Amino acid sequence: MTLQKAMEMIAPFEGLPYYDEARDVLWTAAGHGPKVLHGAAYRIRDAFASYQYAVNYGKSDA
Repeated sequence: MTLQKAMEMIAPFEGLPYYDEARDVLWTAAGHGPKVLHGAAYRIRDAFASYQYAVNYGKSDA
């Protein structure tokens, strides 16, 4: 996996909390090889997707 592809995977989540930190993590992971970058990209994407789902469809106590 390339850094560009990893950045494209998390691009839809721009604006969410910790997006900038996630970009930094991908940048660092890219220096450790494609397997590490691949794993980090998918974990970050899944975390953002779970967060977005919880915010959009989570139970409110109102």
